[in-house]
Amino acid sequence: MRIFLSTFTALWLMTLPSQAVVTFFNEESAFDAATGGLLFTTDDFSTNVAQDNPIVFESGVTSLNVGAAVLGGADNSISGGRYNNAIAGGGFIGSLSIVWTFPEPVIAVGWQYFSVNSDGLNVLVDGTLRALRESADSDPFNGFFGFTTTNPVTEITFGTFSPTQLNVFDFDDLQFAAAPAVVPLPGALPLLLAGLAGLAFAARGPRTQ
Repeated sequence: MRIFLSTFTALWLMTLPSQAVVTFFNEESAFDAATGGLLFTTDDFSTNVAQDNPIVFESGVTSLNVGAAVLGGADNSISGGRYNNAIAGGGFIGSLSIVWTFPEPVIAVGWQYFSVNSDGLNVLVDGTLRALRESADSDPFNGFFGFTTTNPVTEITFGTFSPTQLNVFDFDDLQFAAAPAVVPLPGALPLLLAGLAGLAFAARGPRTQ
């Protein structure tokens, strides 16, 4: 009976949604070690894209400014081999937030950043918020940022999430890995689980007084 119950429990757990675990990286070497074996799509931003809203990168990523700047300071373009944009918590000289939508669900994303100042720039991944710069003591201009997630995501959001903060920045060398194809569970799985439960009950045999 224990075998039947163990099998039933294992199959039942397979049907439950798992909670996402998002891991962030500020070191490219650590990100590379954690994502070894994944197939990445890369974008070096070598193809210029004029300022617009939204724009589409050569790699298929869509970039959308949300809350366009009142004074027209938000960029959202590609030039000089980099992605260029500005973000401001008050929305006056930068967009309130920037949403990147990937062409397919991804489980790993990384990029180089430049000119991210001490006011901070944050990224929101599947409900988890993280600053690109870990502390004010780190290099105020250049660095690497990446993440992995156990639940595939189709978009990430950038923002200062503070009305007093402003950042004008560049990104380069974007890389992202699509989620592996998932083999769907058989449609007859509920019947299988019910059958195993019945077998487990039958294996107990009749009760004796």
